[in-house]
Amino acid sequence: MPELQERAVARVSEPGAVPRAPREAEMPALRDWLDAGLRDGVAGSLVAEYPISMRAGPGRHRVVFAGDAPAAHAMWHVVHVAARGCTLPVALIGNVYTDPAHRRRGLASVCVEACVAEVRQRGVPLALLWSGEHDFYARLGFHPVGRETYTSFDAPLLERVASARGVGMEVGPASRADWVFLEAMYAEKPQHVVREAGALAELAAAPRCRLVVARSAGRPVAYAAAGRGRDMAGCVHEWAGDPDGVVACLDRLHRDVGAAMMLSGPTCETVVSRLHEAGAEVQRGCFALGRILDAVALWSAIAPGEGRIALRDRGGRPTLCTKDTSRALNDRQALELLFGEGALAISADAGAPDTDFLAQQLPWPLYLWGFDSI
Repeated sequence: MPELQERAVARVSEPGAVPRAPREAEMPALRDWLDAGLRDGVAGSLVAEYPISMRAGPGRHRVVFAGDAPAAHAMWHVVHVAARGCTLPVALIGNVYTDPAHRRRGLASVCVEACVAEVRQRGVPLALLWSGEHDFYARLGFHPVGRETYTSFDAPLLERVASARGVGMEVGPASRADWVFLEAMYAEKPQHVVREAGALAELAAAPRCRLVVARSAGRPVAYAAAGRGRDMAGCVHEWAGDPDGVVACLDRLHRDVGAAMMLSGPTCETVVSRLHEAGAEVQRGCFALGRILDAVALWSAIAPGEGRIALRDRGGRPTLCTKDTSRALNDRQALELLFGEGALAISADAGAPDTDFLAQQLPWPLYLWGFDSI
């Protein structure tokens, strides 16, 4: 996933810095200020790249003002991730920025914390952000979470992967009538964000984004998208549909815009397996930085009705409880248990039937596609 666009966030909190939601009348100047700091002054860039979150209104933003001018900013946006028949609400925190004149005073920190407080109050059990500043965000309770994979491809590899069934497919831009079919394909993915009708077309209109559709006998059977504003250049960050059609889309994106890699989540889908089997280079890493806001609600969302094992909150610490045992975890361990490989380690360590069952249920495949990041 793309790194959070930020500038040297502050290291020390400043007493008295109180973030607030901007007033509607302050939003145009705030957007201009963010574009100046995060997009080199290109007006309208962030709204164009993140249309759904940036047009949601002032209530999603938290700003520290110096007089009438913004000094620091963060924003939140809630999505619902579907996987394994469950839906998990997740708060995304992004566009963290501090004006150069006000850095190293902790203003970005208080804006992030204000966003966390708001979404926690709304009952959202997990927050995510993207940043290379792991040490800084660890002090705010955010730790690496989940898994993602970058798979490289080139023309010879795609030729090896392509099957006879995909040869006759036509690939081109989406038509107005295609979008309802593309949304249905996306909703069939093993994990996906629950989107409103029309959202995909709006997201795909981002600057420097190219989305192509594969058709068989005139009917759309697959799509793939690469690029999004400044993010994901050369990277196919969303696709869905027939695997042969997806490969045909990869070939078109490789030829047209130089796409050379594919971003995927923890569930290995058919097209990704084909690339790997053909010898594609693979890079794996953590998905994002995450912070558990409510351990009990989080467990209820990803394991509804599970009675043999539970994640409880005891003294402010997430605690893994079975019928006869309990194990206190720190936040990093809890994230790894739920979304990494921690369940396997606990199972091997304890060897009890309950923990064997836990290893079968976890990790939960947390993932958001490139269009849904913030």
